[in-house]
Amino acid sequence: MEVIPLGELVREYDRQLEWLRRREEHLFRRDAARRKGRVMSWAEKRVPDKLMATMDTAFYTAFQVLFQRGTGLLGRTIPTRKLLGERYLKEYAIKKAPGARSMGAFHRSAALSGALTTAAATAEGCVLGLLGMGLPDIPILMSILLRAVYHTAVRYGFAYDTKGERSYILLLLCAALTTGPDRKTYSDRADELGRLLDQEQVPWVDLEAQMREAAKALAGAMLVAKFLQGMTIIGVVGGASNFSTSRRVTEMANLKYQRRFLEKKRRKLTKA
Repeated sequence: MEVIPLGELVREYDRQLEWLRRREEHLFRRDAARRKGRVMSWAEKRVPDKLMATMDTAFYTAFQVLFQRGTGLLGRTIPTRKLLGERYLKEYAIKKAPGARSMGAFHRSAALSGALTTAAATAEGCVLGLLGMGLPDIPILMSILLRAVYHTAVRYGFAYDTKGERSYILLLLCAALTTGPDRKTYSDRADELGRLLDQEQVPWVDLEAQMREAAKALAGAMLVAKFLQGMTIIGVVGGASNFSTSRRVTEMANLKYQRRFLEKKRRKLTKA
């Protein structure tokens, strides 16, 4: 079997990491350029002041329940053995031929899982939108999104049930759903925490404060959509925003975990 020089392996990982950097910049530009529709613009002027506080509480409560009591239940729905088996096969392929084609196998399988998550979130949001139910959607939506993130984490060989990884996931969600400077800040914080976790330099994490921060950020990001979803019939427009929400989260999760995977591989090579 052909032995690939160490320097060439490192350069290939660098090329893949640079591609991911450009991909993230593209996602940020795409979402920043998206224009608001007429219905969303109309609703933005009519959102009740107290709704923000109500949503903030709803997100925080959802995180408390899902992180403290729901992680194990969601974890049971993830085919961990199957995903680990697939990962070992793909890692072997990467060792033999590192590059865009072999890494693409990881990306495509994760993207398919993300597409299924997006379909489920969209259907759930539209049904509740027809019934005029907005806020009850939050725990359900967060369950769907967290399961998708856990799925992606396992696929790339990362845990999701430690305090540090939960903090990372909260930053990932905020990076996916906020906009402007806040989005860049959350993205950078997620990258830095991921590197510390992967080098076993686990920082002290105040998960309670992190949940409150994430709840506030996500409430602001999804305020108008959930207001619309609470209006019968027209709520379908707000419910359909679950499509955008889920797509942004699954894209970001795939990108961030793929980056962590590649960076870990590269570090092992340079320490060899």
